[in-house]
Amino acid sequence: MNIKGERTMAKDTRKEIANQSIYQVFVRNHSEEGTFKKVQDDLPRIKAMGFDTVYLMPINPIGVKCRKGTLGSPYAISDYRAINPEFGTLEDFKELIEETHKLDMKVMVDIVLNHTSPDNVYVDKHPEYYYRTEKGTLGNRVGDWTDIVDLDYSNQGLREELWDMLTYWAKLGIDGYRADVASIVPVDFWLEARRRVANINPNFIWLAESVHAHFINMIRNGGWGIANDYEIFEAFDICYDYDVFEITQEVFKRNYPLDAFKKTYVLQQSIYPKDALKLRHLENHDQPRIANLVQNKTEVENWIAYSFFAKGVAFVYAGQEFGATKHPSLFDKDVISLVDNGVNHSDLIKKLNEIKHEEIMINHDKYILHENKEDILMIEYYAGDKKMLGIFNVRGYKGKVKTDFEDGEYINKISGEKIRVENNEIEVTVKPIIIEK
Repeated sequence: MNIKGERTMAKDTRKEIANQSIYQVFVRNHSEEGTFKKVQDDLPRIKAMGFDTVYLMPINPIGVKCRKGTLGSPYAISDYRAINPEFGTLEDFKELIEETHKLDMKVMVDIVLNHTSPDNVYVDKHPEYYYRTEKGTLGNRVGDWTDIVDLDYSNQGLREELWDMLTYWAKLGIDGYRADVASIVPVDFWLEARRRVANINPNFIWLAESVHAHFINMIRNGGWGIANDYEIFEAFDICYDYDVFEITQEVFKRNYPLDAFKKTYVLQQSIYPKDALKLRHLENHDQPRIANLVQNKTEVENWIAYSFFAKGVAFVYAGQEFGATKHPSLFDKDVISLVDNGVNHSDLIKKLNEIKHEEIMINHDKYILHENKEDILMIEYYAGDKKMLGIFNVRGYKGKVKTDFEDGEYINKISGEKIRVENNEIEVTVKPIIIEK
């Protein structure tokens, strides 16, 4: 079977999701109750911000053996076909899917297929599914992941079981998968998984947690297989931004010049397929909160605006909209604050989602991240005789910037304020600017 050919002939979802956004939820810590029902109660608020997809971290039961913390990591799964009883029942989950769809949003679920908990149901029923150390014992290839054991994809029975499991959840009505450390699982497995799921839902969304460069090198040096982002894009619509994120975080902390950021992202734009989509996250459950790395609230607003305006899929981790600084534990009950404690970016995010859904953001002829000398980020989209310009003052820059917009007055699509162009220059404000012609 020409799996690659099957993939390229399949309905490509990239264009349809190129101007969309994702909101990440950790059910356990999204409320005091930590249930599907409480996430369901929060759906209208998430919808009001304009999000297209609600992404749920793993919903399966967590192993007890070698458990980290009091409740364990959701990435140490004991049964792929069951629901974590902490969160509710299968019927509760189905109701959450139904209510999300009623609000015209999609449901994406985290899948963890590189490894399981050491007491997963497969361990006894199918011990042949597992990677073995030189001593013949269960183990893993990343030493500090002490609560999991790796699967062995040379076993065809494992592949068939997992493909069947993925179609099971797709038939229940979910709309996408976020694949944990997708790069370690063979690409040909993902291609076949995509083909089978497409028979159920041809518009299914595939998001890969691709990995940092140092992780790729570590796995390769260990003698194991791992895919880079270019290879992962064969099977996935969206990849994480981890190929450049270490530099990005140093830029957040002002340890790197903004010039380095611009050059890195211009390079990133050139090395992947033209329609490839990157996830434009500022934080997530594995990374520090942006509010801890960037102390100035207005600069954070500019980074948020940039992350929505840049080419790719926008992403918010629950609590980011309220300037959360606490990074909740993966292993214990640690509720995220979802209230306004003096910071509330919800209206900004709503406006940015409205802008992101405009036609030019998906059907543009040209996209440019300018490598200008000023300490700002400047992006332009072109579609025929239309153009949209974003200026993001992430460093408190004071001064003007050159633009190809004609002289005159324009309206900042974010704030509604007038922006004047004189001599093809714009006075940069402390707030983000998006104008169109």
